[in-house]
Amino acid sequence: KTWRLAKSPAAPLLTAIEMVDPKTGWAVGHDSVILATADGGENWVQQFSAASEQRPLLDVRFANKERGFAVGAYGAYYETSDGGKSWNARKVIEDDKHLNAIVSLAGGVHVILGEAGTILRTEDAGATWKPVVSPYRGSLFGGVVAEDGALVAFGLRGRIFRSTDAARTWKAVENASVSTLLGGTRLPDGALVLAGTGGTVLLSRDSGLSFVPVVTGVTKAYAKPVLGPPNTLLLLGETGASEVPLPMHKK
Repeated sequence: KTWRLAKSPAAPLLTAIEMVDPKTGWAVGHDSVILATADGGENWVQQFSAASEQRPLLDVRFANKERGFAVGAYGAYYETSDGGKSWNARKVIEDDKHLNAIVSLAGGVHVILGEAGTILRTEDAGATWKPVVSPYRGSLFGGVVAEDGALVAFGLRGRIFRSTDAARTWKAVENASVSTLLGGTRLPDGALVLAGTGGTVLLSRDSGLSFVPVVTGVTKAYAKPVLGPPNTLLLLGETGASEVPLPMHKK
């Protein structure tokens, strides 16, 4: 309902945030910058930056308070095992494809989704990342974990794919829209919401087996849907924050 500016050092464009508990979190962005908070986002400090490499970071994920990963453009990959006190670069793919998102699954499995259908998975907290045969040659921009444990990945031209075996194999999910999907979330009641270009918002009530469009009346891009006030979605994007009614609300 109300917002105030947090205290943080001067930083370039920030692209992603991860909170492992109500107090502890990290944010990443351009210049490979990594910021950290220990007080719920009130104050932020810079832990790392590598402006000379010119590789924006696009996502960050922590397995626990100590072990974390940050990924980004041109194959950028950094990891920490001491809560971000030190970050080490590593090459996890042979080429320089963009690594767009990291998703955490049950059993300690983490999955990286990226450019040209890139899918990498680890079962050992990032010690080794192994490529997965991708169902798509276009870019994947993110993924959400459904209530039943399935991983739903989404990306270019409205493509949606679903995996029930921890990202090893995939099946396409029907979607009539060809608008690129950029962000997604799982709501507390289990609904999955995806959002993207052209004001596109899609809703699933069956753990990602099918999606229906949500009317927004907007043509600008949405980057992220989140839960708003009761029965409402808060959509973040080119027009700032806007609210739309949440259809088929589960009581």
